[in-house]
Parts: sequence; C-alpha cells; structure tokens
Amino acid sequence: MWTFFPKILYEQFKFFLNLYFLVVALTQFIPQLRIGYLYTYWAPLCFVIAVTTLREFYDDLKRYWRDREINSQRYHKLTPKGRVVTTASQIRVSDILIIEKNQRVPADLILLRTTEKSGTCFVRTDQLDGETDWKLRVATCQGLTSNEELFDINGSVFAEPPQKDIHSFVGKLTTNSDSETKEDPLGLLLSFQRKS
Repeated sequence: MWTFFPKILYEQFKFFLNLYFLVVALTQFIPQLRIGYLYTYWAPLCFVIAVTTLREFYDDLKRYWRDREINSQRYHKLTPKGRVVTTASQIRVSDILIIEKNQRVPADLILLRTTEKSGTCFVRTDQLDGETDWKLRVATCQGLTSNEELFDINGSVFAEPPQKDIHSFVGKLTTNSDSETKEDPLGLLLSFQRKS
C-alpha cells in the first residue's frame, strides 16, 4: 500500500493531458486566475484518477491472488534422502525438481533427465511467448542410470543473466571428474528457461 498510491499517481501524471488538467485545476486556487467554480475543474480530474486507481487496485488484487495460488502449488524435490514435497515459493537455486506430465514449470530450469530413453521431452511455452505448440527439449544428464547419481556430479552451471529475448539462451554445464573437466553447452534445445 505504501508504494501503490505514489506509483499510481506517478503513472497517471506522467501523461501530458493529466498533468495539464492538474496544473489548470491548481491555478484555480489563485483568485486572480480563477475562471469558474473549483468543482468544475477538480471533479472530472478526481473522477478519472479515482476510476483509474480503483481499476489498478483491482488488477493488483487479482495479480496478488494469482501469485499466491501459483506460489502455493506443490512440487516434488529430489534430495539425497529421496523425494520431498515443496511449494513453488520454497524452490531455491540448485534444487532438483521432478516435473510431472502437464505440470507447470515453476522457475528457470535445466532439463537433466527424462523418463524417455532418448532424453527428449516436449514443453509448451505459452506462458512465455503465447505459442501453444510443443517444443522439443533434450536432457543434459540422460546418460546417468538413476536420479540418485545426480548428487554425485561435481560441477557448476553458468547461465547468462535474464534478458528480454526469450528465444536465445547461453549457458554451460561444467563437470569435474578425477581425470578431466568437461564443458557442455546449454542452449534452447538443452534447457527450458522461464522469465519471471
């Protein structure tokens, strides 16, 4: 609430016409510049600002409830002790999630393994770009024999900072073994990135 009203007033008065009518209405407080009754200037301006504020408040309230619903959705997180149920708001960097069929992807993810032997899966990105067609993605660690082996990987992930272009992604997965360091590129075919 503390930021809502200053922000909404700034958004309204950054438009020239709204600012113009505010200045004209303020000049009516000066007796030498007064042309008519105060309410003929202030009533329309206050009405427009009130309607806009109510509309923005309603939109913010709907967004708040939608965010609460999405953040309370439950997901399975893989830990060394097994599966643990967690909410979307409790997901942190480096968590390994198990995403089921037709389940919404809650964050930026790298596809590590799938139930398909080929390591492929299809995802929909309609929440990002509005396209409802399925897109092919390939897992990076499909060669592992079990999910538990994911915890034995000694490595790191480099991912570029978030950007507006959702159709490109640059990153790499660096794994260290006893004898060598291996770098695998991560791209759109290898990962699925969701913008927040």
